[in-house]
Amino acid sequence: MKKLASLLLFIGASVLYAQQKTHTVQPKETIYGISKTYNISQEALYKANPIIEKEGLHPGDILIIPGGKGNQTATPPAKETVTSTPTDQKQTPYEDDFYLYITIEPKENFYHLTRTYHVTEEKLRQLNPVQLKDGLKVGDIIRLPKPHVKTPPKQGSTATVKVPAGSHLVVKGETLYTIARNNKITVDDLYAQNPVLQTSELQEGMLISLPKKSGTVTIQEQTINYVVQGGDSAYDIIKRYSTSLDQLLALNPSLIDGLKAGMTLKIPLQAGAKITKFAEPGKVKRVNDNEINLVLMLPFELDNPAKIKNSEAMQFFSGAKIALNRLSKAGKSVHVKVIDTKGASTTMQSILSSHSFEKVDAIIGPLQSQNIMEVADFLNNSGIAIVSPFANEDLLNSYDNVLVANPREEFIADQIIEEIQKTFAGEQVYLIADNDHQDLANYTKKQLEKLSKANVIIVDSPSKIVQPNEKIGDVEYFTPITTVLISDNSTLGRQYLDKLKTFNKDNLKAYGIKAVDIYDVYNPDNAKNIDAFREFGFVFSTARLINTRDTEVKSVIKDFQDAYCSFPNRYEQLGYDVVYDIVDRMNSRGDVLNNLSSENTRLASKFAYKKTGNNKAYVNDSSRLVRLPKK
Repeated sequence: MKKLASLLLFIGASVLYAQQKTHTVQPKETIYGISKTYNISQEALYKANPIIEKEGLHPGDILIIPGGKGNQTATPPAKETVTSTPTDQKQTPYEDDFYLYITIEPKENFYHLTRTYHVTEEKLRQLNPVQLKDGLKVGDIIRLPKPHVKTPPKQGSTATVKVPAGSHLVVKGETLYTIARNNKITVDDLYAQNPVLQTSELQEGMLISLPKKSGTVTIQEQTINYVVQGGDSAYDIIKRYSTSLDQLLALNPSLIDGLKAGMTLKIPLQAGAKITKFAEPGKVKRVNDNEINLVLMLPFELDNPAKIKNSEAMQFFSGAKIALNRLSKAGKSVHVKVIDTKGASTTMQSILSSHSFEKVDAIIGPLQSQNIMEVADFLNNSGIAIVSPFANEDLLNSYDNVLVANPREEFIADQIIEEIQKTFAGEQVYLIADNDHQDLANYTKKQLEKLSKANVIIVDSPSKIVQPNEKIGDVEYFTPITTVLISDNSTLGRQYLDKLKTFNKDNLKAYGIKAVDIYDVYNPDNAKNIDAFREFGFVFSTARLINTRDTEVKSVIKDFQDAYCSFPNRYEQLGYDVVYDIVDRMNSRGDVLNNLSSENTRLASKFAYKKTGNNKAYVNDSSRLVRLPKK
């Protein structure tokens, strides 16, 4: 009967996929970009795929595209196959294009592994640096090279790796917290299931096991408290948790009467175990008093003096101090607490567990999206705002207490895409982008091809732009072209202007996405460059622009020069703008979440927070569009 039910479920799922148009999520894709690609609203996409609001967007996810029919992008999951193995070799639980994966059994040793799989001990340790750091441990999954494979994947690459069922391959930026949350298990489950995690930190490329059932273990007082399940045997428990019968009996004398379902066993952790207890979410409630209390959570890494001075966090903090000084002079009384997050997940959980947040009105930081998510989860329904100054990934959109201050680059690109559409007449379009902006260039190319049917070429240097011309008699004819620089690299910006000057200006439309120094319309020393751009009717969009002719801006810049003897750099500007804007919005009781309706322009940034589609977070989607009309 169970097999019949499974078969019916599989058939039902197949029918569903056959009737719906789907999209397989690629690395670095976003809800915003996918909605633009299919010309649907973000709200419709969320409604058709409610799971992404809860768990976020991940490469490989298959999304239903509302309004479409026929499966055009999704592929059915590959069937699991069992490969034959030598008679003296243990059955491998899984394999991919490059590796075999095995689970270490009791009494396994390096000699047997090297003989059975024809590999050296040195190679084994190289492929499994964490798991084999302290020798072989029962229950750990290790990988072995497949015979006749000469080219292994690059470090960090997961494109060709097929993760075994019940396992998880750790990718860059993941933490124990995010892995547990995304798989609906607890961090204690991960510690108990993977003895290697008790003594070693999580690392990119590790393959860890996921429990079949969550909630059967808790870790207290350096022991695993395990609730015995029906069908368990002492041997299974000893093997699963890398312990011994003697250790079990020492901690559980009642075992002498036999193992019974429902009883709780104490199981020892590994020698030298370092367990981080994760903060319990949803318990904090903001105190609505007559104070403004602000916390800055930044990764200063104070224990590493070499990194402190020039770090992004310290530059951001330098700008924040100028903002707070000016707010104080304007009559705002602000209590500020600064916390060094150091960037590590274990540090973040220690912070959340050991600090009191009831009197906090807003937290600015941390800088990494995964850490922001941990703070947002912990402070869920607290009434405390968490402001993300840098990170702006879609994953943050599902938190109703998060403010995403840094506009997505796609917002900036959309303004220029709309400008090109207005006057597009079939010209060849060139996008010039450096390595740091290839993703944004690909997004722009895709949108222009879809919306304007444009022929778009991406190049990495202005020297590769070509404007064909033909001379008939005494008249020279030039082919119209459109150019777009997608970069904030000032050297590339100067090269771009120099190249534009060689083209026929009557057959050229020139644009910029993001800003470089020579776009600065407020700098009197840049007047000649601005005049040159006016020859083409140049238009550019940017998230940051400093109007140095404005009286208030001049005053802010003077404060920076008096304090640091320099003009504020990008991160100092952001530190000033985010902190000033958040505190300036707060009323006398520190409430900011109910004061987000206004649009404010600060030193370099503009802030207009709103919710888009099914987003719960408040997202700043503001950018500046600057036109330099022809004279």
